[in-house]
Amino acid sequence: MARRRFEDPDRGQSIRPDRIGSLIARILQERIVRGFADPRIRGLISVTGVEVAPDLRNALVRVSVLPASDGPRTIGGLRSMSGFLRRIVRDETSMRRVPDLDFRLDESLKHDAALDEAIRDGFDPGSSSSDLEGDSDTPADSDQSAGPIPEGDRTHQP
Repeated sequence: MARRRFEDPDRGQSIRPDRIGSLIARILQERIVRGFADPRIRGLISVTGVEVAPDLRNALVRVSVLPASDGPRTIGGLRSMSGFLRRIVRDETSMRRVPDLDFRLDESLKHDAALDEAIRDGFDPGSSSSDLEGDSDTPADSDQSAGPIPEGDRTHQP
């Protein structure tokens, strides 16, 4: 039996929306890097993902903006330029119908950075691996530590 051209055999769904989303993300990111004359669009702007509906009529474009204070204004500027950006996508591809672009502020990068910082702050480099209950096979007398050795505790062993 012949397999459909854009069908993922594992999911049973079309992979075409994913491919189109990736293409749209690349085109939009390249255009955003070049800049706009709109004063609302400023800061470091990254397209973090594009989710295209299965019917290929709508696309949700997730955008990260730094500093965060410029985020809402930048999203408003991008939403007002959605027709212009659709025309750019149409001109750079061979798509007959370009999905409607809906821009949303993506907070996931901010959440990931906060989680990384919390992990770093919660990590105590002075604790040994034997302090963890049941997580280590080494005895409590082991010379291994969970982090770097402080400057004053370094000893040279033959």
